[in-house]
Amino acid sequence: MFDPVGGPPMLTQDLPTALPRSAVATAPSPEVMRELLAALGGDSAAHGRRMATSVHQRIPELSDVAEQRALFAETEASCAANVTEIMRLLESGLPVSDVTVPDAARDYAVSLVHRRIPLAVLLRAYRIGQNHLWLTFAERLRLVAGDDPASVQTMESIASLLFEYVDRVSDKLAAIYQQERDQWVRSASAVRIETVRELLDGAAIDVGVASQRLVYELRGRHLGLIVSAAPSPELVPQPGALERAAVAAAGIVGCKDPLLVPVGTSILWAWAATGELTDAEAVERLEQHVPRGGLRLAIGRPAPGVDGFRVTHEEAQHAAELHPDAGVGGPDAPTVSYRAMELLSLLTADFERSRRFVQRELGPLAAPDDATARLRETALAFLDHGGSHLAAAQALHLHKNTVYTRVRRAERSLGSPVVPGRAALHAALTLAVAMPHRVIGEQTAH
Repeated sequence: MFDPVGGPPMLTQDLPTALPRSAVATAPSPEVMRELLAALGGDSAAHGRRMATSVHQRIPELSDVAEQRALFAETEASCAANVTEIMRLLESGLPVSDVTVPDAARDYAVSLVHRRIPLAVLLRAYRIGQNHLWLTFAERLRLVAGDDPASVQTMESIASLLFEYVDRVSDKLAAIYQQERDQWVRSASAVRIETVRELLDGAAIDVGVASQRLVYELRGRHLGLIVSAAPSPELVPQPGALERAAVAAAGIVGCKDPLLVPVGTSILWAWAATGELTDAEAVERLEQHVPRGGLRLAIGRPAPGVDGFRVTHEEAQHAAELHPDAGVGGPDAPTVSYRAMELLSLLTADFERSRRFVQRELGPLAAPDDATARLRETALAFLDHGGSHLAAAQALHLHKNTVYTRVRRAERSLGSPVVPGRAALHAALTLAVAMPHRVIGEQTAH
């Protein structure tokens, strides 16, 4: 079993240079405080997003988690909820003793337990968040109050509140974390997820014993599924929604008893036995499935045995992580398969190299305007359909002559012909059309 309480100590450089909690701050200027809060705009979601970005950038234990989008959304939700609570205290003048732990912050602590992330990481995240908010307040206060002596009084008051808030909330969350950990390590769910993690890590494990622990036969053929909420702090799935969605998806391929492993509050891993269906039939059926409740479904490819158990899950993870970036099926499509994303997954293993490849291969055809984007889309459809203007026109719902004209214009930009068989050109166009914001840049209408 894991020991999530251990971990690196909090670093003192995360703490802002300000009064300690025990200091008695001068009463803030009401006028300056009102100006400051007005300058901050009251947008807790935006402040939470920036705070979460700072936290993930500075804590490797968070930034290295495989389901980065899902975890970041949970971090963002917790940060935004804490900012809302701090703003409430500042606006109302209520004492910090009235603070309550926001639900999103409580859920986040529980999620870190289930992800085997140490308590020290959670506490350090709060210190980094405190520092981030302190610097945000200080920067805005300089803009609205300048050298006004009242600004010093206001920042002393805010510093005292931030220290006391973080101390109180951290104490409460540490208790919540420890209670959840004590219950979790003794539960059947903990045994199940630890067994799954051992299998995914390639540890030597008796297949029969592992199958008994999981109540799932590992010697068969598996199809990996990942069910998740959209990466947004506002969209928290209802209790049991992820499990119901996974069971429904598994039922489509004839599996009545899939293996379900919740991970965090917004993501669930699942494995389904594919039974008598061929691999292609199983994937095709699930690609047409739309999960309920605005959830997302990522699908690996069926594979046999313990190795297949690991590989199909890794494929589902790749699809889930790349899905919001890619245009395969549309970025808002609820279901995506690794089969449809495999080429993009391979081409984007290193986004910086992918960007240089696209820029080098396309040259002027990599311009970030809408007109050039249409040329890229048409040229790609032309190559995807074997160099047929008619087939490309039908796929794009355009006239054949429009396709012909756009392909010729693309060729002039490239300085070379757009013809089937040019693998590098085809790959560059695939990348540029699927995820222009990652390899081209923001598009601007010309």
